[in-house]
Amino acid sequence: MRNVTVTMDESLLQRARIAAARDGERPSKFIAETVEQRVARSFFQSQALERFLAGPPLHLLDENGRAPTRDQIYDAE
Repeated sequence: MRNVTVTMDESLLQRARIAAARDGERPSKFIAETVEQRVARSFFQSQALERFLAGPPLHLLDENGRAPTRDQIYDAE
């Protein structure tokens, strides 16, 4: 594991220390886990988007290239 130096506002550092203490963790571990969650969320969101876009196309337009009207979408028949 590597050490890094992070510069932050004193009030943010104080809030991070309080949050870490509330979770029973050291501030460095708390900050590392928070960064890891943020990076992982972004990574998994982009993976999900790529999987969706790689899936089968959605054919929403009719033969004339028009999208259905609201009435056609919600037609009760």
